[in-house]
Amino acid sequence: MEKTEPHGDTYSQYTIEQLVVFTLDNTLYALPLNAVIQVIHAIAIKKLPKAPEFISGIINVRGSIIPVVDLRKRFSLPDREISLNDHLVIADSGKRTIALLADEVTGIKDIAPGQFFNTRDPLPYAKYIRGVAKIQADIILIYDLEQFLSLDEETELEEALKKRNG
Repeated sequence: MEKTEPHGDTYSQYTIEQLVVFTLDNTLYALPLNAVIQVIHAIAIKKLPKAPEFISGIINVRGSIIPVVDLRKRFSLPDREISLNDHLVIADSGKRTIALLADEVTGIKDIAPGQFFNTRDPLPYAKYIRGVAKIQADIILIYDLEQFLSLDEETELEEALKKRNG
């Protein structure tokens, strides 16, 4: 693995990035803290017909309709029923606000530049992973929200949301 800086930014040796860490099937994933709006316990998800397959549906959070992403489908993980103990990580993807289904949110971790690695390892979902962080004994896959939706998927989701409102 090649050491690099998150987003290719130039960091001083003292720059720390904060990550919100969550689990899916006992694997640790993370998002940059500055992309996370809030974390809530799982709530009822309303189906959204004609949305991309990995969109579980939509939720209403304080009057805002937010698409819910099933990362299990996006990462080709085994399906499982949503539990009341699950969490929704509401985040800004740069294009829209989304909610990511997570088994558990474990907290916030600091990552120093030397703990971040850009991986070229072949993963079935590598294009959605910005890199890997090694913090003590933990390996954390850092999710890249900017790669979340392809142009076609964004269009398909937008059309499904318009039909719901229309």
